[in-house]
Amino acid sequence: MNHSSTDHESPPRPASPLEGVIVGMIGAAVVALFFLGADLMRGTPLLTPSILGEVFVLRRPEAVTNSVDMSAVVAYTVAHVMVFVAFGLVLAGLSRRSEVSSLARYGMIAVFVAFELFFYGLLAIASETTRGMFPTWSVLVANLLAAAAMVVYLWRAHPALRRVAGRAPLGAPDRATE
Repeated sequence: MNHSSTDHESPPRPASPLEGVIVGMIGAAVVALFFLGADLMRGTPLLTPSILGEVFVLRRPEAVTNSVDMSAVVAYTVAHVMVFVAFGLVLAGLSRRSEVSSLARYGMIAVFVAFELFFYGLLAIASETTRGMFPTWSVLVANLLAAAAMVVYLWRAHPALRRVAGRAPLGAPDRATE
C-alpha cells in the first residue's frame, strides 16, 4: 500500500489538539496586543481586559471605571484565551477537512464571517455598559488582524490545502483534483 504524500485515497489526518491551541493562542495574542497598544496610547495599560472582565466575566458592570482591576484582567484573560483556543480547535479541524472538501473550505469562510459578527454583536451588547469605550472599528480591526494571523498560520501549516485550493474552487465536488 502506497502511503506517499500524494495518496488521495486516505482521509485527511485529524487535526492535532496542539495545532488548534496554537491557532487559538495566535488569535488571542493578536487581539490582546492590539488592545494593549490602544490602552498604552490612552495612558492606562490593561484597561480593556479590566473593563471586559468586569462586564462579562465578573458580571459587575457597575464597577466599570477608568482604573484597572487586576482580578478582572486575569479573569478576562483566561476567558479570552479559552474562547480563542476553542475557535482555534474548530479552525484546525476545518483546515484538515478542507484538504479534501470544498464544502469545508467554504465552511471556513462562513466561520470567519460568524467570528466577526459574533464580536460585533458582543460589542453592541457591551456598549451600553462600557459607555462606548471601545469604538466599533477597533474591535473589527483587532479581530480581522487575528483572523488574518490565524489564516496565515493555517495556510503555511497545510500544504495540501494550498495545493487543492489552487485546483478545486469552492463548490467543486470533493476530491475533484484526483
